[in-house]
Amino acid sequence: MTHAPPGPRPLAVFDLDGTLVRGDSFGHFTRVLLRRARWRMVAAALCLPIIGPLYTVHATRRHAFALVLRLATIGLPAARFEDLAADFAAERTIESNRVAITLARARAHLAAGDRVVVATSCADPLAAAICRELGLTPVDVIASRLTPSRAGMRPLPACRGPRKVARIRAAGITDPITHAYTDSSVDLPLLAEATHRYLIDPAPPHLTRIHTRLGPNYQVLRSR
Repeated sequence: MTHAPPGPRPLAVFDLDGTLVRGDSFGHFTRVLLRRARWRMVAAALCLPIIGPLYTVHATRRHAFALVLRLATIGLPAARFEDLAADFAAERTIESNRVAITLARARAHLAAGDRVVVATSCADPLAAAICRELGLTPVDVIASRLTPSRAGMRPLPACRGPRKVARIRAAGITDPITHAYTDSSVDLPLLAEATHRYLIDPAPPHLTRIHTRLGPNYQVLRSR
């Protein structure tokens, strides 16, 4: 008797911010870095006439954040940045910031032997440190990249939207996505590829966009 070869193991992809932890992890971390030195805060205040208008327009918001990130990290060695990210991750993952219902799903996937990927626009190494603090091992972390320089950290194109799916595939993860978890319609390209789609506390505008694109083929999970 011949046996059919086993199929690929299930692949579950989780967003990070708003899905496994609450809020904007990298944005919060950048503000913490700014507050480490008074001169950084003064420099940010002086740049506010430039940064403020850039933040108000979606197309230029990333440029505003890139400038803030440079002010927050100029002169900061890459090794020290990683140490501070690890310290922040320990604070970030206190019980009140964790999304228990999604964490339980991630752990259930791991226990079942599924492959789990955390794909996020949060920057590595912060995203990896947060996953370690959450006890999510072993998982693949696909995160936004930074380029260190004397003039501060420079963000590369963020791991979000269609780029998130492209980054997953570029990492050699080619199996079909069986489960996708997110809170945002920004992840529509990821949701469109998944067999089972889960939305975690989606805001009404995000839910409307997802429903318009995908119809009722999703499940809403409420954390409260």
